[in-house]
Amino acid sequence: MKKDIFHYALSAFVVGGMALSFASCSDNDLAANQGGSNDALVRFSVNDVQSEAIARGAAMTRGAITPGLGNNDLAGQKLAAHSNRNLNVCFIETAVEGVNPVKADAHTRAEIETTISGDFSSTGIRGVAATSILTTPEWFKAAKTKSNGELYTPIRWSIFQPWARFYAVYPSKDSYSKLTINDMTSADNAPSVDFTVEPNVRDQKDFMTACTGNVNYAKQFEQPTTSLDFRHALTAIRFAVGQNLSWSKVIDKVEIRNAIMKSKYKLSSEFSGTGAAWDNTGATRGTATLSGLSVSTSQNPNATIMGNTGDNFTFYMIPQELTGNGVVAYVHFTDNTEITATLKGEWKAGTTRTLKLSETNSNWSYVLTPTDPSRAAKYDETTSQPYGITSYRTAPDGTTQAVAWKVVGYDANGDGTFSMAEKPAWLTSLSKTEGDGGTAADQGTATLKKADLIDFFKQRNDGLKHATVLGSSSAPYDLSLHDHNGNTTLRNTANSYLISAPGHYRIPLVYGNAIENGVTNDKSYISHAPTGNSKVLYNFKDHAGHNIDNPWIEKTNGGANASVDGAEVVWADAANLVSSLSIAHDGGDTFLDFEVKESDIQSGNAVVAVKKGSTIVWSWHLWFAPKDALDKIPVTNHQGVVYNFTKETLGWKPTQWTGTTYTSARTVKVKVEQTVANNGTKAYTVINIIQNPGGVKKGATTLYQFGRKDAFPGVASSALATNSHFTENAGDNMSIMNGILNPGKFYTYGSNWSSNYSYYNLWSADNTTTGFNDNFVVKTVYDPCPAGFKMPASNAFTGFTTTGQDGGATNVDGTRDWQTYQSNFGHNFWTNSSKTAAINFPASGYLHYSNGSLNGVGDSGCYWSAVPKYSSDGCYLFFNLSYVKTLNENYRTYGFAARPVSE
Repeated sequence: MKKDIFHYALSAFVVGGMALSFASCSDNDLAANQGGSNDALVRFSVNDVQSEAIARGAAMTRGAITPGLGNNDLAGQKLAAHSNRNLNVCFIETAVEGVNPVKADAHTRAEIETTISGDFSSTGIRGVAATSILTTPEWFKAAKTKSNGELYTPIRWSIFQPWARFYAVYPSKDSYSKLTINDMTSADNAPSVDFTVEPNVRDQKDFMTACTGNVNYAKQFEQPTTSLDFRHALTAIRFAVGQNLSWSKVIDKVEIRNAIMKSKYKLSSEFSGTGAAWDNTGATRGTATLSGLSVSTSQNPNATIMGNTGDNFTFYMIPQELTGNGVVAYVHFTDNTEITATLKGEWKAGTTRTLKLSETNSNWSYVLTPTDPSRAAKYDETTSQPYGITSYRTAPDGTTQAVAWKVVGYDANGDGTFSMAEKPAWLTSLSKTEGDGGTAADQGTATLKKADLIDFFKQRNDGLKHATVLGSSSAPYDLSLHDHNGNTTLRNTANSYLISAPGHYRIPLVYGNAIENGVTNDKSYISHAPTGNSKVLYNFKDHAGHNIDNPWIEKTNGGANASVDGAEVVWADAANLVSSLSIAHDGGDTFLDFEVKESDIQSGNAVVAVKKGSTIVWSWHLWFAPKDALDKIPVTNHQGVVYNFTKETLGWKPTQWTGTTYTSARTVKVKVEQTVANNGTKAYTVINIIQNPGGVKKGATTLYQFGRKDAFPGVASSALATNSHFTENAGDNMSIMNGILNPGKFYTYGSNWSSNYSYYNLWSADNTTTGFNDNFVVKTVYDPCPAGFKMPASNAFTGFTTTGQDGGATNVDGTRDWQTYQSNFGHNFWTNSSKTAAINFPASGYLHYSNGSLNGVGDSGCYWSAVPKYSSDGCYLFFNLSYVKTLNENYRTYGFAARPVSE
């Protein structure tokens, strides 16, 4: 069955369409639902009871937000917990009125932002008198309504049926598929809603309802006052980390198990909201999960576990009786420690409960909870999203009292120490550095400096042009006698050479890495694998199919290739990168000489070949990039093995590149402390202010078919220099000889690959295995990497997910965000578990196995390893925005990128 990389790549980048549907209706239907053409339109005044109550300063008055709450409904408690590691732990549960309530500053109370920020569904019933409003047939049902109270499809009052009652449900049934608004019957006095809580907390929605009570269209053509006061119907549940934990672990998942997840809610028929209730008869139970976390118990005291930084997720749960029903809170840690606690009491609608992990002897009466900005600021934003601090203490009888708080320090370098002097220059100020506290959060924003954009593309090319000229026409600079930093070495040859300055250059006519440290490296072309294996190429071949028995092209096979007399540029992705190619003889050895002019040098790639007559006998890749492109970045894989990757992917050529001076999000931790001590210790917590990097990064890398040395362009054929010879679909003609003779031909999938190119050791001379391992790779003369580097082992990429497996949580520095992914042209993978450094892998796409077409540039990254998976497949790394496959395999015929590792 054909394998296609699009199976993995496209899912994350599908853009949704928009469809319109139409239904016909008769004039009688219209008459039943509409008034006269001049009658007033039905529209609503939309209010959020919670926001208005807090704005009036009523947040501390019980029942102002959620009517009918008693003292016991908000009483705190200590819940016994159990651990599979015998930890001394419990949950301290506290409750406040409101769903994640946020305090309004005095100067903003006239401009309260309602939580009804999207569409809702409204239903109307009507009648000729207040006592004869009929529930059936409904005037209109679940009509899509804008957040400002305006119906998408206009409906008019009728003076002949001037009494009405309206109901509203948020979110609209169109935006939340797990919500069903039921038909009303004559026995009903209000609609009911079948509501299901999403099991993945990241997908959950808040649920609010409202009723206008009876409304009278008393005077024709004049709109009556029609108010909808929305109230929360769910209970918000948050988990938090206590301050006094004596053990350090990392939370990666929290769950609420065996809770009611699907039930029926009966709306109130009163404006006050009284009478609304959940009917949990026949309800369905299940588990709500928030996974993919990384919350340290030692580094995040009092932190609310609401997702990773910037996510702010809350469990939105159906109110229910807990005692005796086996509802369990569950916390999982990365070391497989588990903590469970059976919940007691009752969840009430319109309240927020916080379950804080604590030592069993903890004083739990003081509560300090931070809320980070809902997202990181963009590089050019000067104001962050709001942050929040909730600070109060709870008496044994449930009475709450505000506790003042203030900012006491900053940590900008991530060392865990805080001081006021460490506030970074890019954080200009915080609008709120202290507050009175309370059960509703004090809110503030950070004022930030806009980061300047730098043109890295111009810097890179200017650096190449202005570098010191190397060599001369009479004394060319021998690339094989210098490392990438320009230091003199013994001769080291390769199939790829880095050029970082204008000049006159020379490379020896040597097969790949057949010379290392000045001596013959015959292990690069003679395998020492056990004999008798048909999948092992024991003697590597030249262009004529003869065994290579000498490093020098003209000296192998008794001089059969003597008299190499020509050279050419096979292809180049920029004009005039290489000029004046010639064959030179020096001391019995043969070289390819060429010039790189200051006026022409720029980031790019070229493939050059030497010929005997019209026959190409070998070719090399010339990569024009800064010296530091081959600097080493240590990366520790999931198995604990360190691989020293090159700083840049082989053949990286930026085409557009602007950015900030920082490439990863910059963070400052702000330490907040309560001003009142609890048993001699003041509670503290941390809020995180983050500013993302900015800019645009686009480019290409060279691409390779598995086992071939030949670099292929990662740009469209139309972007190649004039007189380039690249055939993207050369048919099913692959063989070792054809590959060497035709370095500009991309051979497509077919039987010739299986019969002529299915060896296991083309990039690792002694390899006899397939699949994923950390076995030592012996570089071969077909390896495409520069001197001192080789193709990586097949396990080299396993550290790029948390599990080391395909599809595990991605170990990336901020690039799960689409904008950041685009700005970095791929992923910034963490190099080790400490997450202090990252390595960029460009999403440079691939050449398709069946026709050589270029695909996925900017969307997906594909990187070969040195080891095959099967006779027909190679092992490789695949990634896109949301998915990483560290242990993937696909046809050898694909053109994928190469990321060398140090030998």
